[in-house]
Amino acid sequence: MRRAGLGALFLIWLYGVPFLLIVGLVRRTSAPYVATHAAARSFGATTDTILTTALLLNLALPVAGWLLARWARDRLWLAHFGWSFAGLVLVYLAVAVVGGLGTAPLFGWTPADHEPTPQPTVTRCIPRSGGHGCPGG
Repeated sequence: MRRAGLGALFLIWLYGVPFLLIVGLVRRTSAPYVATHAAARSFGATTDTILTTALLLNLALPVAGWLLARWARDRLWLAHFGWSFAGLVLVYLAVAVVGGLGTAPLFGWTPADHEPTPQPTVTRCIPRSGGHGCPGG
């Protein structure tokens, strides 16, 4: 049972973290149609949550797996999780490179909304030439 749990933890790190990173980066680079500013802020916050979760899991899963493998005295999984620290660093380097190449920041970015701009309201009448005066005097 221990080997299955450690294997599941390793596979979640190996496939789940890159999946979350790809989803977050695709959402970050996409231009969604959001009608209001509140929807745009919500989209940006959800994307930030996905990216933050992926980066935290990238650190937590290898450390937890290595500690559990050491506690269980399982040499096979201890070696797997030991090598996963190299992958952990590579993921952080890849995210840093992608963040450096982007034109917008990876975190805290809100996409543009498509809410119509309010039309200015006329508060006073401006008389025009040609005999057209203001209504009402």
